[in-house]
Amino acid sequence: MPKFVSKELPEALYARLSGHEVDRYLDKVILLYTVDPNGWPHSSLLSYFEVAAKDRSNLRLATYRDSNTTENMRRNGKVTLSVFDERVAYSIKGKAEEIRRQMQSVSRNSLLNLAIDQVLVDEADPDLEPGAYISGGVTCVNPNLGAERTWRNEVLKELMD
Repeated sequence: MPKFVSKELPEALYARLSGHEVDRYLDKVILLYTVDPNGWPHSSLLSYFEVAAKDRSNLRLATYRDSNTTENMRRNGKVTLSVFDERVAYSIKGKAEEIRRQMQSVSRNSLLNLAIDQVLVDEADPDLEPGAYISGGVTCVNPNLGAERTWRNEVLKELMD
């Protein structure tokens, strides 16, 4: 069962999302959930260069400007991010606001700020499931990472400005 950790990013999660070691997480995916107009959860996937910790209380997001995900955030702002990796299972809940409808670095993206309201951690109950843990995160393969390197660095830089 998820446990409340804080209203801001703990050190390990802040370091992971700070953008300083983004190359370490290029094959990892962050799950983003919004709420659609009918009240249903709407999921999408972001890379580690599309999410950046501005500070411990704010995340910057780069999402497709004309997507349902971005429209959901514009409409009600409710967002949950899930970060999974080996022995890592965090949920970050907060309120998103659009900063710029069109990013300067990549015009197909909007720039949003997520003001963090809750950070939760989930792990197996050691009494009920001794030795159980998350063995890995959601991963992806992108054969264009070499070609994307310039623009992904520009996106990350704009998120951090």
